[in-house]
Amino acid sequence: MGQDVFDIGKDDETTETTSDVTIPSENIAIWDEVGLVNAVIAKHKQFLDTYKSEFVDIDSHVSKLKESSSEEKRERDEINESVAELKEKRQLLYHQIKQSRIEMFDLININRDVRKNEQEMAQLQKEIEALDWRLQTTVMGIQKEREIVEKIKKLSAQIEEVDDVRPSDETGEQIKQLSTQIKEMTEEADRCHNELVGIADKSQEHHGSFIEYAEQLKGTRGRYIWLQSRIKSHESAVSYWEGKQGGMQLEIAAGDGDDD
Repeated sequence: MGQDVFDIGKDDETTETTSDVTIPSENIAIWDEVGLVNAVIAKHKQFLDTYKSEFVDIDSHVSKLKESSSEEKRERDEINESVAELKEKRQLLYHQIKQSRIEMFDLININRDVRKNEQEMAQLQKEIEALDWRLQTTVMGIQKEREIVEKIKKLSAQIEEVDDVRPSDETGEQIKQLSTQIKEMTEEADRCHNELVGIADKSQEHHGSFIEYAEQLKGTRGRYIWLQSRIKSHESAVSYWEGKQGGMQLEIAAGDGDDD
């Protein structure tokens, strides 16, 4: 097993090569060889102390970054779940509003006795149906969606102004009820929208923090891995040379026994 050997006169790990210093095996007292091995072990341990000290600091920093990153991701994901629920609820409301509006238009068109505004009414209904279709089928941003909803509300208000003939029978009551339901569902959809706007901004804030922590982790990753590698290498070297040291001590003990 090849191991690092150091020039003991220097404290820079750039001297860590297998060719800088060799352990003599001939024409030298065994105690000189033991002393050199001891010095090599001490040098490895010196590097170990330095690297382990730095690793403790960077490991603590990395742990805090990971904890903060996980927390930001958890907050972001929870908000995104709420966003998804609100979007689903809002889309369901839009669908229900559309169906109620179609039903109301049918009642208005069938039961209107005076047709003086028929062309204008038909145009308004056509515009609303086109906008309804966009809400149901087009992926768009929150702001664009808000613009379409506001247009529909304005067009609906115009329909109420144009439809100046109000049947007083049961059909008229049905139209009134449908109109009230549409307004209530529209208000609920507006509340969903406003809540969406608020929490979407928070989600973006948490996502930004998550990305920032991830970048910091990425920046420390190289040094973190390098320190792990060097610590493992020096620990392996210490284990190797301590094994050699133990063998030498046994050899010395055996030699002393022969002298006796």
